[in-house]
Amino acid sequence: MIRILLADDDILALNRLSGLLGWNEYGYEIVGQALGGNDCLKLVKELSPDVLILDIDMPDRNGVEVTKELHRQQSRVKILILSNYDTFGFVRDAMRYGACDYLLKHQLTAPVLLEKLKETEELLKKEGAALSHVTFFTTVAKQKYLHSLLENGVANPEEYAHMSAQRDFSPGCFCLAALQITNFILITHFSPDMEREKLIDSITALGSNIFSSLGNGLITHMEYGQFAVLFHFPAQTGAQEITGQAAAAMRLLSSNIQKVFGLTSIYQVSSSFSRIDSLPSCYRQTMSILEKQAFPIVQETKDTVPKESAYIPGSSLSAPAALTLQEEKELMDALTSLDMHMTEALLKALFNRCQQETGRLPQPLISRLLQIGVKFQENQGIVLLKKQDASLKTTVLSQMSPREVLHFLLDYFRELMQQAPGCGSRKYSVHIQNALHFIHQNYAGDISLSTLAEALHVSPTHLSRLFSKEVGTSFIDYLVSYRVQRAQQMILHSNLDLKSIGEQAGFHSYNYFLRAYKEKTGHSPSQDFTKRSV
Repeated sequence: MIRILLADDDILALNRLSGLLGWNEYGYEIVGQALGGNDCLKLVKELSPDVLILDIDMPDRNGVEVTKELHRQQSRVKILILSNYDTFGFVRDAMRYGACDYLLKHQLTAPVLLEKLKETEELLKKEGAALSHVTFFTTVAKQKYLHSLLENGVANPEEYAHMSAQRDFSPGCFCLAALQITNFILITHFSPDMEREKLIDSITALGSNIFSSLGNGLITHMEYGQFAVLFHFPAQTGAQEITGQAAAAMRLLSSNIQKVFGLTSIYQVSSSFSRIDSLPSCYRQTMSILEKQAFPIVQETKDTVPKESAYIPGSSLSAPAALTLQEEKELMDALTSLDMHMTEALLKALFNRCQQETGRLPQPLISRLLQIGVKFQENQGIVLLKKQDASLKTTVLSQMSPREVLHFLLDYFRELMQQAPGCGSRKYSVHIQNALHFIHQNYAGDISLSTLAEALHVSPTHLSRLFSKEVGTSFIDYLVSYRVQRAQQMILHSNLDLKSIGEQAGFHSYNYFLRAYKEKTGHSPSQDFTKRSV
């Protein structure tokens, strides 16, 4: 790995630069980010990077001064200068003191940067400078080891003896902080731009950049948008100074998460400790404090919906608060039967039980409820987009109380039911449930009443009678209506042409597709086509 240090006094510029490449993919690792010239010189000394990408215009110590000082120190780091000015005079002095090349910020692209890095890498290979860093542990390795320590403690003394040579784990004083992205599961489920793993990686990278610039702090993701940060201090550092510096660093991280991603978060800092094997218990204690501070518990009567209970998204889900197999079955049955009254009763009972047993609403529970909703959507062939439009702000989701989360989920399940075919009929028999599921899975193919009856092991006559009685229409009319419904969704939310949409919706005759569409919707497909999402 070629180790790279970034230096720019603008943290947003640093974030843009760090996100320009898939660094590891090309054999590079960003080991730190400096927010100024003095900070840059300090990190070059501490981290020994192979390459320094350096902004020339910084207020405390500009790029030329940094390059000159590194030249005086006989540093072997290779320097690429970043400049806003298309004038060689601004970077000439820096190159005189050993900078390899310069890049214009407004022309910087991934291919341009990659080309310059490859050229710089060739220089490093010729000098053999990269070989001195082969034994360094990568940041990713240290993050994974921290995750293991928090979960299992020092399980392998030999491995710990090896890792304790790294500054983050070496003897001294420690402080642990826990941070939670509020309502992480809801945000990543309902916001189309918030891909879960990508968001976790981005927040981890942001934290790593900030802590590298501060010279202290190792961040790792635990679960459900919950992050742990380990701070290391010299043995003689006072307890008040330790917690003060850690709290300041966490405030900076939290504010930048809000600034960069528009997300709210909560955090808690532990007291100082000196034994690394006490990390698991310290982590549990820190999370326990964080849980109690999130929302005050308000007592409720047994029939009411939970109010501002101690809702800690991302908390470890204790067994009593988990969904039982029976509860999952009852909820899915209520959804399949389109019984909103039973669905609401089940959710309210579940939320009340969580408050009584754990005093919080764990995110794993929310995750499981949403998975049940997704399974119901798949079974019913529903494409639900309303909750994923631009009007749904992540800041609203992140600030929801447990009461608001409950009502949000109730609205979500209610909308699922309203989109399900046959909505309005309170309950279906098992045969009709299975028939609808078969149609939703196979509508694009050749389906007849006879083939459907054969698949369900009932007579066509009996199935036809059940359809008319429970669904209120004939089998063929339901099938055509459902195909039109799917075609309409594809028209509005895909890039296919009308002929392809008709075929994929199960209409083998284009003219019949046009007639059926107008009959069921009251207008032609081309009229919906003009409303297509861009």
